[in-house]
Amino acid sequence: MNINNLGLLNMLAAVINESEESSDKAIADYLLRNLDSIDNLTINEIVDKTFVSHSSVRRFSNRLGYQNFSELKSTFSDIVFPSNMHLRTFEPVEKYKQIINKELDIMIKGINKVIDDETVRYIVNQIYTYDEVIFVSSNNISSDLLKFQQELFYGNKIIRVITNNFDNYLLKEISDSPKLIIVASISGVFAEEVSHIMNVIEGEKILITVNQSEGLSYPYNHTIYMSEKDMKSDPLGLFGKYGITYLLDLISEEYVYSNKIL
Repeated sequence: MNINNLGLLNMLAAVINESEESSDKAIADYLLRNLDSIDNLTINEIVDKTFVSHSSVRRFSNRLGYQNFSELKSTFSDIVFPSNMHLRTFEPVEKYKQIINKELDIMIKGINKVIDDETVRYIVNQIYTYDEVIFVSSNNISSDLLKFQQELFYGNKIIRVITNNFDNYLLKEISDSPKLIIVASISGVFAEEVSHIMNVIEGEKILITVNQSEGLSYPYNHTIYMSEKDMKSDPLGLFGKYGITYLLDLISEEYVYSNKIL
């Protein structure tokens, strides 16, 4: 998978959220309204339906990180959607409430079982120890990391959050000083995509994941599993949707407590 895909929906949403009408907005709107048939979309169809030029479609694809529209289209897959949408069956709200309440309780107890207080304190101590701390993830959990970043500001700790342009940031812009890199990849897909970077970059590296595939943790000094079970047992995508929020909340709470209260 093209690494750009990991933030594709966020990039499309950012274009849609812009207030001004533009060729990019018209193209993004049309793509999002036709996701079910994107494999069959052609540039000519987009040009005819959105009243833009062929060059506008090409520039749009380039801005999203693709060489052309064909590459954008061919690399688009269900996996770009958050919360394992492609694995789920859908239920009416009354039934879904029952299911999710039960599963959330199981998930929280599971996280508490494998990530004890000492593990949380280990992460906090690592964040405190290093002057340069970088959290890296795909865009689908970027909002959780940005809130976490702002909470650590309150604890007088500045960290960086990188959710796109991974090659540029990690291989070119990060200094040679000692640093801590924490990669959050719940499903493991993102970790696989940035493994070539993690293999060569210097620093203390921690992976947070639910994926227990052999070899995924190879580039890291420490791997923190959020569950005893593999991510395949999480068809609702609860770990990416709620679990990472819970874990980051535990870490920020302990960090601020340790460095402001004590």
